[in-house]
Amino acid sequence: MLQPIAHKKVILVVLALFFLVITGLMFYSSQEREQEIWTVKTFQLILYPFQKTYYYITRFAADTWETITNLASLHRENDELKKQLSRLTAELSQLEQLSAENERLRAMLQFKASSKLKLVPTEVIARNPSNQNATIIIDKGKNHGFTRNMPVITEQGVAGRLLNVGPFSAEVILLVDPRAGNSMSGVIERTRELVYIYGGVRNGLCLVKPSDLSVKIQPGDRILTSESSLYFPKNLLIGTIVEVQESEDGYEQQAYLKPATNFSRLEAVYVVIEK
Repeated sequence: MLQPIAHKKVILVVLALFFLVITGLMFYSSQEREQEIWTVKTFQLILYPFQKTYYYITRFAADTWETITNLASLHRENDELKKQLSRLTAELSQLEQLSAENERLRAMLQFKASSKLKLVPTEVIARNPSNQNATIIIDKGKNHGFTRNMPVITEQGVAGRLLNVGPFSAEVILLVDPRAGNSMSGVIERTRELVYIYGGVRNGLCLVKPSDLSVKIQPGDRILTSESSLYFPKNLLIGTIVEVQESEDGYEQQAYLKPATNFSRLEAVYVVIEK
C-alpha cells in the first residue's frame, strides 16, 4: 500500500517542479535584454509547439462555444418564428372564413332584394346522415311563420320543401330524396310542356317523365316549376336533363335530371312564405 502512495507523491512533486521551472522560464524569457541567452532560445524553441497547440485548442474551444451559443440562439428564434407563423396562419384562416361568410351573406341579401318573392333566409344547422333520406335542418321554424310544405329554394334554384316544422327549427325534404310522394310538376323551358319530377333515383339525379306521349324531352332541356305546381312559384329552375331513355317502341320516354342546386354544399337556403 505504501509503495503506490510514495510513487504518486514522487510524480506530483516532479510535475510541480516542472510547472515551476516552465513558469520561471516563461517569466524570464518575457523580460527585455540586450542579448538572448542560448538556454532561453532553446526553451522558446521547445515551448513553441506547446504554445501553438495551446493557441489552437483555446481558439477551437472559443469558436465551438460561440457556435453552440449561436445555434442555441437560432433555435430559440426559429421556435419563436414557428409560433408566430402558426398564429398568423390561424388568423389568416379566420379572416378567409369571415370574408367567405361576408360574401355569402352579401349574395343572400342581394338575391333576396332582387327576388319578387317574399323570402326568409335561413342557415343549415344539420344534415341527415342517412343514405336513404335527403333532409336538412334549418335554424328557423314556426316563430317565423313557417308551415309544412312551404317551398325552399337557393340562388341556383329549387331545393325542396318543409317537411316537419318546430317552433325554432324545421326539417327540409330535398328534391333528391327518393321517398314516395316526393315529387312535383314542372315544364320544359323550350316547349312549356308539362313533366313530372320524382325524388333522386341514382347518383343525386331525379327521374323525369312526360305528362303524355306527345311530350318529347331532349338532353340539355332546362326544367322549370310550372304554374300548376302545388307549392312552388312558377318559373324557378329545377334542373337540367342529362340523359333521355326511350322505350323499345319509341313512344315512351323517361329522363334523368341534374338538380340546379348543389346539395353537397348547402349552407343557407330561403323559405318562400308567399307564392
